[in-house]
Amino acid sequence: MFRLLICDDHPPIRTVLRLLAKEATGPCDVTETGSAQELLTELEGRRQFDLLTLDLQLPGRSGLSILASVKQIRPQLPVLVLSADESPESVTAALNGGASSYLFKSVSERRLFQALRDAAENLLSLPSGYTGVAGQEMQTQPLPRRSGGEPALDLSPRQRQVLDCLLKGMSAKQIARALHISEGTVKSHTVAVFRCLNVASRSQAIVEAHRLGISLGT
Repeated sequence: MFRLLICDDHPPIRTVLRLLAKEATGPCDVTETGSAQELLTELEGRRQFDLLTLDLQLPGRSGLSILASVKQIRPQLPVLVLSADESPESVTAALNGGASSYLFKSVSERRLFQALRDAAENLLSLPSGYTGVAGQEMQTQPLPRRSGGEPALDLSPRQRQVLDCLLKGMSAKQIARALHISEGTVKSHTVAVFRCLNVASRSQAIVEAHRLGISLGT
């Protein structure tokens, strides 16, 4: 059963997300919170979640500050930011701050439905046209695909684990702790991952993973 945690201070938005999630993912356990404090209290408990949808415009606290707290408590929890802020700078800041996906609140219900379905399959969602590179397109080349549909990345098993952690928004320290390796080793693997994807930052890596249809490890 897909376990969704919603944080938004507008009840109608929470209702739409709850209804769409149950249509998109089948059996779904939905938990709703309406403030940063409610969210953090929920995350400090024992319940496990597969996805957090997070509004960055919550009253009383910076959205990026809330995101940082979320990643401190649950570093491996994928976060889909759903925000009214449509600036590319805000998208990049959220992705670099630990979000796995970002959508505008102005998207259609059909697009939101697809994003929730993708999340249940461990895929990422980003605004149409967002490249992760200010003022320029990323230079990408198609990669051969495995039978399962994923690209055949030239990464070692450990480097693929590091990529999964990066896409989930984990810091180098959190990755090192999760994989039981040094931070220096994490940084070396990160360089190899960026080189393989032909990117130079976490936000660009997320964009390229989204473009290639790379799924998060479970």
